[in-house]
Amino acid sequence: MSIKEALAKRFIVNKISNSLTGKKEDLQKLVSLSKNFEVEESFKNFIKNLDKSLEEDKAFARLFLRIGRAMSPSYRKKIVRNLIYNEYISGVRRRREFSRDGNWVPSLIVISPTMRCNLRCTGCYAGLYNKQSDLPESEVDRILGEARDLGIYFVVISGGEPYLRKDMLLRLFKKYNDMFFLTYTNGTFLDAEMAKKLAKLGNVAAAISVEGYEEETDNRRGNGVYAKIMQAMDNLKREGVLFGISVTYTRYNIDIVTQDRFIEYYMNKGAIFGWYFMFMPVGKDPILDLVPTPEQRVYTGKRVAALRDKYPMFLADFWNDGPAAGGCLAGGRQYLHILNSGNVEPCVFAHFASDNIKGKSLLEVANSPFFKAIRRRFPYNENGNLKRPCMIIDNPEVLRDLVDEYGVAPGHDHSESIVHDPEVIEWVDNYSRDFKELVDPVWEKQINDPDNRWYREGIEYKNLFRFRKENVKSEEKKKEEALT
Repeated sequence: MSIKEALAKRFIVNKISNSLTGKKEDLQKLVSLSKNFEVEESFKNFIKNLDKSLEEDKAFARLFLRIGRAMSPSYRKKIVRNLIYNEYISGVRRRREFSRDGNWVPSLIVISPTMRCNLRCTGCYAGLYNKQSDLPESEVDRILGEARDLGIYFVVISGGEPYLRKDMLLRLFKKYNDMFFLTYTNGTFLDAEMAKKLAKLGNVAAAISVEGYEEETDNRRGNGVYAKIMQAMDNLKREGVLFGISVTYTRYNIDIVTQDRFIEYYMNKGAIFGWYFMFMPVGKDPILDLVPTPEQRVYTGKRVAALRDKYPMFLADFWNDGPAAGGCLAGGRQYLHILNSGNVEPCVFAHFASDNIKGKSLLEVANSPFFKAIRRRFPYNENGNLKRPCMIIDNPEVLRDLVDEYGVAPGHDHSESIVHDPEVIEWVDNYSRDFKELVDPVWEKQINDPDNRWYREGIEYKNLFRFRKENVKSEEKKKEEALT
């Protein structure tokens, strides 16, 4: 980086940091400043929504005022530098430089350095993975270095329980202090000492798993876990560490986790964000009875949206918010999942790997034939319906076809049930058909509305099919070259 660029970066980071003070007039300066930079379309939409929310005094703007009040100045500056500037400004340019000659660079990566865990939660999506070996620290170090070189500054650490390897994580968080890390954790290792260390680092956030309140959480995670989670939240709040909740919603806890009271409770504990994940039928003898019905899923999406509009807490439903995220992120389109074994999966719920990171570069595994094929099939259905974005449960023929076509090995025993077990296949096909009937009419109305973000004639909608079009052009070019 040149001296001129370094000075410009320092100026921008300081300006944005000084805008996140918890004062409305300072936040308005952030909006004005951010409009002057070349950023991804998703970030443009973020700034546009923030601007409108400020004008109308909506919850979205109040969330950022709350963030400004909750964090220490040093922590706030690290988030601005790493997550806003590095990831969404300079990182965008860097990723574009490498996204050429048939390659594509995702926006983020997920690493599960261990699949070991101190809990045994019912229906855990990761419960059947081999837990005998961890990804060596040297390998994680290499991956992070390559990610940064490619312009990826946002990394999710999952598992297993990642803080079983807290010493390694703390070393790497410190080494890569220009990156930002989101850790998915059961919260039981976030004691007062760890909270102080994370606060000092300033580049780590924690998403803590909850199922509801004490009864629901302890029923799934074990007696006494809820009390430890509450203490962990107190520790993080006291030190000004950014944290939130990770909620798995099932057929039986939806009414609890979509109540106003639920959000108010965890917001008062200090949670800034909440990720909602639908229970997925993966693994041995998948518990199909826990998967929300199509009607319940639609209801949850509406409730999460209503709660997001009402409360200053960032809430996202990873299935129902497909339109907000621009559809499925898997297969390296926006992210990939690296396991403790080194195997690389399309996403944390699609347990199939055609590649291993050991001995290969991150750019290489992100552009494996299997991943490229997934991206060519995106958005997985002909009307580009982002309300049914998933290739596992909404468009199940996509995952089945590609796993068979590329001979992709299952990630663990029984992970192939989702694509080969006749009973599961029948269930998933029925589910996807019923859900399609519920949401296709809504989506058709949206894409035929010129005022909608996803208007059929708009650039964003057309870009959903870019990988398909690029593949057609590539094939045509190959034919031309063969003829000449």
